[in-house]
Amino acid sequence: MLIVFTALTGVLAGMMFMPVVGLAGIVTRNAAKAFDNMPVAGLGVVPSRSEILDSSGHLIAYYYPGYPNPIYRVPVSYQQISPVMRNSIVAIEDSRFWQHGAIDPRGTLRALVSTLSGSRVQGGSTLAQQYVKNACIVTATSATQQAACDAFSITRKLRELRIAANVEHQMTRKQLLAAYLNVAYFDNQIRGIQVAAQFYFSTTAAKLTLPQAALLAGLVENPAAYDPLVFPKAALARRNVVLARMAQLGYISQATAVKTGNEPLGLHISPVPLQTGCTSPSAAKSAFFCDYVLAVMSTDPAYKQAYYDLTHTGGMKIYTTLSATDQSAANQAVNYVAPANSSYYNPGGNVDTEVLIQPGTGDIRALAVDRPYGYTAGYDSIDYAVNAPYHGGAGVQTGSSSKLFTLVTALEQGTPFGFNLKVQSPTTVTGYTNCQGQPLQPFSLANAEGPSKGLQDWTLYNGTAQSINVFYAHLELKVGLCNVVRTAAAFGVTRADGLSLLKTDPHLPKGNNLSADNYPSFTLGSVYVAPMSMAAAYATVAARGIYCKPIAIRAIVDISGKHLPVQSADCHRVVSQAVADAANFVLQGVITSGTGTGRSIGIPAAGKTGTANGGYYADWAGYTPLLAGYVSVFNPYFPTTKGAMIGNNACYRDLSGLTCPGFMYGANAPAATWQYTFLHLHLPAVPFVNPPYNPFFTLGNGFNSPQPKPKPKHKHGGGNGGGGNGHR
Repeated sequence: MLIVFTALTGVLAGMMFMPVVGLAGIVTRNAAKAFDNMPVAGLGVVPSRSEILDSSGHLIAYYYPGYPNPIYRVPVSYQQISPVMRNSIVAIEDSRFWQHGAIDPRGTLRALVSTLSGSRVQGGSTLAQQYVKNACIVTATSATQQAACDAFSITRKLRELRIAANVEHQMTRKQLLAAYLNVAYFDNQIRGIQVAAQFYFSTTAAKLTLPQAALLAGLVENPAAYDPLVFPKAALARRNVVLARMAQLGYISQATAVKTGNEPLGLHISPVPLQTGCTSPSAAKSAFFCDYVLAVMSTDPAYKQAYYDLTHTGGMKIYTTLSATDQSAANQAVNYVAPANSSYYNPGGNVDTEVLIQPGTGDIRALAVDRPYGYTAGYDSIDYAVNAPYHGGAGVQTGSSSKLFTLVTALEQGTPFGFNLKVQSPTTVTGYTNCQGQPLQPFSLANAEGPSKGLQDWTLYNGTAQSINVFYAHLELKVGLCNVVRTAAAFGVTRADGLSLLKTDPHLPKGNNLSADNYPSFTLGSVYVAPMSMAAAYATVAARGIYCKPIAIRAIVDISGKHLPVQSADCHRVVSQAVADAANFVLQGVITSGTGTGRSIGIPAAGKTGTANGGYYADWAGYTPLLAGYVSVFNPYFPTTKGAMIGNNACYRDLSGLTCPGFMYGANAPAATWQYTFLHLHLPAVPFVNPPYNPFFTLGNGFNSPQPKPKPKHKHGGGNGGGGNGHR
């Protein structure tokens, strides 16, 4: 042993002057470089909790990094740790902490000999050495590296000592003590004194009392053996050892040690602060939005580095576009109109989902689903409003709300409001071609109101306001199906799986995977898309022709305070102001005199109903110049089963109470959801801009269909009036 001590003394002396080198065999070269360049406080590379914040900077959820298990850690400063906690840990772990230099030879030699002998007790390690070991563990990127950080070998110990010497030269004693307590392990996946105080005593590190501090200080030597939840007697005995040591060193009196030692453990377990991610109680009101934020970061290449940092290092602040006010209104609306667990108001168990987007910015202001978020029975983790790659569903059929793209295409081609067509329901429309000029099968369809009595005359304005299917099939033929699909693509609409409307979809069965320009029913919303993309499309006309990609993240600040790159909304013009203003003029008619009559919100607004064939899906797009919303209602369990939302399955709660229309239309639950939301937001009254006279008013405003020319009077002849249209 004398020879060993002599040799180790020489090693230690040499170590004091050796440069800090990489942790080869323990951690990767990058991890070693991080240690060498560790900031003074020592927290720059040590994982810690991140925050997901709303647009006002208020907390949505915490996110704890770590692989394979989350690292529950919230750094605090020296001043934020109670004096009794600081004294407790020094007394039991490194009593000469305030006296010894960079290395305590006496304790270090004892630790080295302990390591050589294979003992698992290394009481001679200084706080600096323990800090290095714990920091090594939490910055390791694999279980193998973690094990290497705590391996019992002289090589590991010597390298740990060299790094500890470097750390001690970088930090003041107070900074080092705080740094150590911020990475110390307290069992139950808890790292750091702040979370330990929260978990075991429902308090903060600053408010820890003497018995609480002594218990936590005693844990760090062997957290599993002294876990008070599993071994309360051992934890109590260990706590009293700490108290006795504090009395021996003069931190407390002997009488205080005895009196405190007679107190019970006093645990007050509070696991709530340790919940991470979108299942946290703080995220309950915006859990689906929270999920979308994390899905975007984990999926989009632009966030590859940011997501890696989030899951490995943490310490980030993620500022989002969420408006707490808008989210609250949307939540109340979907849960009022179609409460998930109400057999009275929602006997069909329909999903009601709403997206709110700010025109001109692309900011997603709210994302609501009438389901509690989670992964257990009675909860749902599918975000029905977004594309499938972002944890969304299979998308929805949008019904007549997709007529927007045919309307805009017609307006772009100079079609006036008074343009009229004579149509009959049912009908078969022929002559369609796709973008390659290939002829398509005839399109047979009917109006939602059923058969008509002969030909009916509809203008662009009232054919839209009354949502006449056969009128729009003929209009789509006139302006070109390919042009309509290209308009939708320019407005940001994709398939629900995120693929382009203008390409085949490998995710769909052969024969049903053609590009959207092969389906004349496109204008009637037959292609599955996400409600969010439709909200963005309607926000485009609300913004007078400016399309902005929906964004949920405004800024990301990393652990060092650096702003990381985020995706831009890439706002750009897709149609002229004149065309957008014309579309807004027409779509206001949906609410004032069309299928959305009765859905006024007291200020200028526009909208469009949508009902997919057979009652599969019901949709509503509604917007003002300041905010656009899109609502989709459908049965999540058997959406395409005939009768899914027919009969009692169509019941919902309107603003006046229980309503059972027998068949769910877009003007029913979807429009009621939007109306409830916007009435509770109390938005200012901002008027739409009137479109120019030329060319849109050259045939009048289109409010009334042209009357047929009177026939010449014959002896036995009679007049023929124009037909009407029932409410959808």
